[in-house]
Amino acid sequence: MEKQKLVNRTRSYAATLAAGEVSSLRINDDEKTVIRCYSGGFIGIAGRIGEGDDAELEKEACAALVQGIPYPSPLFGGDERREDFSREIIAEKDFLGAVKHLAARLKKSFPDFIFSDKIILENSSSEYKDSAGTDYSFFCSSFSLGLMIKSVSSANIMDLAYGAKRNYYDEDAIVSDISALLDVYSAKLPMPEEKLPVIIDLSAVSYMLGDMTAEMYSGGAGIFAGRLGQKVFRDDVNILINRTPGKNPAVCFFDDEGVTLPGDKFYLVKDGVLSGLATYRRTAAEFNMPLSGCGYAEFDGVPVCSNFRGLEVETGGKKLSEVLKRGIYVSVTSGGDMTPDGNIAMPVMLAYLYEDGKLVGTLPEFGISGNVFDILGKDFVAAAKNDVFSFNDEDVIISYFNIDAK
Repeated sequence: MEKQKLVNRTRSYAATLAAGEVSSLRINDDEKTVIRCYSGGFIGIAGRIGEGDDAELEKEACAALVQGIPYPSPLFGGDERREDFSREIIAEKDFLGAVKHLAARLKKSFPDFIFSDKIILENSSSEYKDSAGTDYSFFCSSFSLGLMIKSVSSANIMDLAYGAKRNYYDEDAIVSDISALLDVYSAKLPMPEEKLPVIIDLSAVSYMLGDMTAEMYSGGAGIFAGRLGQKVFRDDVNILINRTPGKNPAVCFFDDEGVTLPGDKFYLVKDGVLSGLATYRRTAAEFNMPLSGCGYAEFDGVPVCSNFRGLEVETGGKKLSEVLKRGIYVSVTSGGDMTPDGNIAMPVMLAYLYEDGKLVGTLPEFGISGNVFDILGKDFVAAAKNDVFSFNDEDVIISYFNIDAK
């Protein structure tokens, strides 16, 4: 009988802002343990929240084998690896004071706007062991904020948003980022007459992830059916799962099944070629495909293929200001969808005109659309690091979309 044990621990301080003031502070200590047993081609699972007796949990997992849930058990390893990126970003006793100081500064600096939602300081760890002798552990710390921002004069629930997750805290950088959004928010500009490239986050890529799974592909469905190993996008498009420790806060180097990646990377698209598919242990065994480390499971659930943590489109070190002089910067979208033939459409609630490395004013609401093979093909400009901001360092995609002005 083969066995796995996964333990996830999180200690978080979460402050809630309401109308620009700190309204609550929640301190949470969370520990989740799951043990999985494999025998005869079946899986048994037992999970626990909080501390407890592992021996009893293992008995429950083994007893659950009688449920007859089919699952392969190709455990492998004996590897040992520990990555520790934990640090004191803000002393826990100082967190509430730091958040109140930030809230007061935002209120003073931007009196025409109201800030709400959450700011979180988190320390977390993941530990994985199995009967093959594998022993992995990962420790990290992060500071994250997701702010809804509303104009005082607006009747909307929110008008724009700002979010970031980093392994350090820099109040000046956060205020500077928000300033880049708000200082020109009231500068209302007409839609440019010329066709400009659109700057957008990875949402344009995320629509097609379901079609990049082994299940979808092997069933002959999805926009990539029959195209593994073939050119699908432009030569300079590289889409991958990057689990390099320390690159992205809170992105663990192993998935929920203890799978690691060679060099901590797995390319779904390499040099424009569909080079790999998203798998986890079950589909990798079923379809004889490489493991991509996309296994995800609720603490007491059967693993599925939905872990795309670390997804990125390689930028090659390029910055937005280096590759583009003028464009349309998408800030807030609502909804959106992709058709079975790869046509993407989404309404844009807020966008800015981008010129010479800065946002210079807001544009009327509009919609964008295009086929994914064009967006990352003939219409693709580049993927780049977003140097409009400094604390929020997310990468962006630059491509020509169809603009559906209202």
